Amino acid sequence: MKYDHDEIIEKATTLFWKRGFQAAGMRDIQQALDMRPGSIYARFQSKEGLFKLVIEQYAQNSAERLKQVAAAESPLNALYRFFETALTGPDEQRYMRQCLLVKSIAELDIIGDVAKKAVLDSMQTLKAGFSDIIEACIENGELPAHTPTTLAADWLQNQFVGLRAFALMQDENKAIIQMIDKVMIDLKGRWPQKTH
Repeated sequence: MKYDHDEIIEKATTLFWKRGFQAAGMRDIQQALDMRPGSIYARFQSKEGLFKLVIEQYAQNSAERLKQVAAAESPLNALYRFFETALTGPDEQRYMRQCLLVKSIAELDIIGDVAKKAVLDSMQTLKAGFSDIIEACIENGELPAHTPTTLAADWLQNQFVGLRAFALMQDENKAIIQMIDKVMIDLKGRWPQKTH
């Protein structure tokens, strides 16, 4: 039986996103992928090797979505839709409201060095995506020209991560939408001029 690589990574992503690295045992992986242990080890060398590929694919997909936001006619409006889509998915996909990378950061000490590097590199990739969005918003006149790109990108990424945790705990989308609205208002606001 030929296994489609993208389909395998998608199934593994769902498993790791729902369960986390540590809680997803080899039996869970075998069942989710419908593969025998020998096939899994031959293809990925280890659970960590599979997890690394999952993280890299997740980051690549996320970075592509961020590029689309930055390239939109109105990057600020596209950013709002990006937040809304990520944070208000249907209940059967509630686990997806939490960032897989952030969930993985909680397990950095146990995922192994190769997967740890993939998680940390992926966070930097997404930070660059948020930076591109800030620059696009400035160029488009949607944010003030004096907006500090690096600081605003760090802040925006932190807001997104925090809102993902917040969204996971909400039963209704109304509070989530209000928080997204607040982020968009604050993004246009004043920034500290000095560091302490």
